[in-house]
Amino acid sequence: MNSTPDTLPDIEVQALQAILAARSFAHYWRKVAPKVAGLTHEKVGETLQRLDEGTIFAQRDESLWPKMEQALVDDLNARREGYGSYALVNDTSFDDLWDQELDDKRWLMECWKAFKADRQVLIDRRRAAKLAAFFSG
Repeated sequence: MNSTPDTLPDIEVQALQAILAARSFAHYWRKVAPKVAGLTHEKVGETLQRLDEGTIFAQRDESLWPKMEQALVDDLNARREGYGSYALVNDTSFDDLWDQELDDKRWLMECWKAFKADRQVLIDRRRAAKLAAFFSG
């Protein structure tokens, strides 16, 4: 991100973007419904409900994020060998897959990456504000 303090979006705009990304992720998760090792459907459902409500920083969800990410990778890899690992680190938005189920899973991965990135921006902005306050106080 090549932003300067003058070009940074308002924190509210970034928060809204993260909330919208969370809702999109929750919607597509329900559509694809990958199985998460070690978690019940109910536990995942509670997390998705919090995302629908705009709660993207619930402490009880922090340990779920890596498990959900791994479930996405595994689900895509099971459908097409190596594709989940590839999709985690590459933009797959324009991939022509010719497989509707794989495309749905690919889109879920893109939603996950958007949510994860938008959420991280908010974390970084908060840390930056604390650091700035430390030096200006």
